[in-house]
This record gives sequence, C-alpha cells and structure tokens, in this order.
Amino acid sequence: MIKRIMKVLFFLRRPVRDDRREFNGQLLDQRREDAFVLMHQQMASLY
Repeated sequence: MIKRIMKVLFFLRRPVRDDRREFNGQLLDQRREDAFVLMHQQMASLY
C-alpha cells in the first residue's frame, strides 16, 4: 500500500512538459481524488 501511495505522489510531482503548459483542472481534480482515496484507504487499514 505504501508503494502505491509513493507511486501516486511521484506521479503528482512529475515536471510539466514544455509543449503542455495549459491548465487542466479536470486532471488536477482527478489526481487529487486519487491521492485522497489512497490516503483514506491507508489510514483505514491502520485501525
């Protein structure tokens, strides 16, 4: 589970390519939701 979280966090910190500088709010929301779900699952497994 920790590896999945680290993979998502690494994916979130990837640099933006020069050819795609436009803001993509939908992608940001999806990544935020994915990270929230993974963190919630990890916290639930601790109890």
